[in-house]
Amino acid sequence: MKPLKIVFLFLLVLFLFIPTASFGQAGYDDDRVMLQGFYWESYRHGHERFEEDGYGDKKWYEIVSDAADELKEARFDLIWLPPPSYAGETGAGYDPKEYFNLSNSYGTQQQHRIMLENLLINGVEPIADIVINHRNGTMGWADFTNPDWGTEAVVSSDEAFTLPQSDVFETPLDERGAEEEMPSEYTSHGGTTYSYNAFRDLDHTNPQVREDVIRFLLQLKSFGYRGWRYDMVHGYHARWIATYNRASSPTFSVGEYDWGAHAEQRGWVWHTATTKDDPRTASSVFDFTTKFALQQNKGNYTALFGPFGSGIGMVGDNTDGIPWKNRSVTFLENHDTGYRTNEDGTPQSGHDQDSFFNDWQVEQAYAYILTHPGVPAVYWKHYFDWGPDLQAKIKALINARKVADVHSGVTVYPQLNARDRGVYAAYVAGRKGALYVRIGGSDEQWTPAFSTYSDYREYAAGSGWKVWIGLPGNPEFQEAPLNTELPLPEYREPEEIEVDGSMLN
Repeated sequence: MKPLKIVFLFLLVLFLFIPTASFGQAGYDDDRVMLQGFYWESYRHGHERFEEDGYGDKKWYEIVSDAADELKEARFDLIWLPPPSYAGETGAGYDPKEYFNLSNSYGTQQQHRIMLENLLINGVEPIADIVINHRNGTMGWADFTNPDWGTEAVVSSDEAFTLPQSDVFETPLDERGAEEEMPSEYTSHGGTTYSYNAFRDLDHTNPQVREDVIRFLLQLKSFGYRGWRYDMVHGYHARWIATYNRASSPTFSVGEYDWGAHAEQRGWVWHTATTKDDPRTASSVFDFTTKFALQQNKGNYTALFGPFGSGIGMVGDNTDGIPWKNRSVTFLENHDTGYRTNEDGTPQSGHDQDSFFNDWQVEQAYAYILTHPGVPAVYWKHYFDWGPDLQAKIKALINARKVADVHSGVTVYPQLNARDRGVYAAYVAGRKGALYVRIGGSDEQWTPAFSTYSDYREYAAGSGWKVWIGLPGNPEFQEAPLNTELPLPEYREPEEIEVDGSMLN
């Protein structure tokens, strides 16, 4: 891997001496904070079978739209929204049927557009959940409509071609797509991508598939979305993420890669770069390593110092001299990992409790990710449904992060004297101010050794954690500026969108 390191260092030095380039997404040192704007049951709101206190009969898009001003006040920059395409009248949308139909179980197309407009007015960038690893048929196994595709859009090894109950059973090989790709550059398990048995695995080597995916992304951009969260990206080659990002120029993109494959996640990021071998132009990836480390070490504060020196997951990984923290999205919970229920309200197997209790556990975990590198993501339920006390503490942490200007590539200096006292503490070098965080214990166990204590102020505190910030001149407590309004683009129907051949590569 030494050649990669040399290439990266050369590009980094070159970057320091040229004007700012135009990247497929945000470059390094991203100072934004994201909210996951839904959970597993969100699609049920507004349907008779699911009534949640406080929301009445509103569809999910209406609920998010009504909360847009609160998101601005909380200083969220990004909101990850559920799959935007039609996937039937019920369901969470991860089995898309019609890409170009933007009415779905979360609301009508009009409600969808109004929500995006309200978010943009409040300076919050909408991020769409892009499900292009697989697709569901309109009525059968592979009868794709809107856009229309034949069986050649499906990889040749898909189970639909080998199961007798399938309506495309024994489709001739020349009427199927290509073989599943073998990205041996960054995968293990034989170099193959991931076969998903529930729906049809798509063949992204097919130019028609790529053209329609690009048309779909450009339709979403004209609708008001500004970035992408790519679902299940371990199911197809990373190079297609680079293609789709080059064609659509998102302001932010992140992929959900195989949860336990830390090393493969780095390789996937590398191969998503819109400019070859330049990770500044790559997609980010969800930092499951940090999530699971926090989940498995509650109260074990010495473990937070981590094996990487300045972080316990991707945010602390500096393999090959590359600051992978700049391509990491940290989080505590998402729609897949937390409490989930079946349609009848019973807990789903494997998802019968949340990863953190609504007490010091979740507070201290947020105190970590909201003061450390990466782009942190807050879970909707935690912010809106777990009570005003937790909401106020998360809001205070976001404000502290922004006042000090902590960003995805920030440098962290673990305080080893805190480890000796059984707690975790770190000095975080924000661009505008210095931030100290202690997790675990109390002031009696550890406080920063300030040269002058009055140079710092307490900005946030909770159950066994505290954050101090030092600003030049030691001003009074500061509130970070609010986001400004973002433009609403003019909507274009898919048939109005041109996709030329150069966009497919």
